[in-house]
Amino acid sequence: MHTKNLTGPPARWIIFKQYHRLSDEELDELDKAFLLAPQLKEYYFLREDFHHILDNQTDVNLAIIALDNWVKQIHQKQIIVFDAFCKTLERYKLYIANYVKIKLSNAVTEGLNNLVRSIRRCSFGMPNFENIRLRVLAISG
Repeated sequence: MHTKNLTGPPARWIIFKQYHRLSDEELDELDKAFLLAPQLKEYYFLREDFHHILDNQTDVNLAIIALDNWVKQIHQKQIIVFDAFCKTLERYKLYIANYVKIKLSNAVTEGLNNLVRSIRRCSFGMPNFENIRLRVLAISG
């Protein structure tokens, strides 16, 4: 699959972005990816539907109903790529639905934690903690 646009980011990064945040060039790249992988289009827009629930709902109980309907839709279509996510969603649904109250998440913290873990894996053999700390600060700043 052609994943690199010479003027923009690779298609895999475009797929991670929400549809309403894509530029015209990114939309063109996304359409090309959908032509090469038609199932990707369905999965992408199911994910968009999930984001739409959290971004547009303001009542926790209504959000829970919408999330239940979203999961039901996935099960009816027998889409198994979301199985692990749906299990996690079921386990933490109330906490996830509470996002609609104040639109606050720990995504930035989790992203930084993943970055630090990645650097730590690459830093085996570094002579001391100070070198690792400097590498973390250089990459994250």
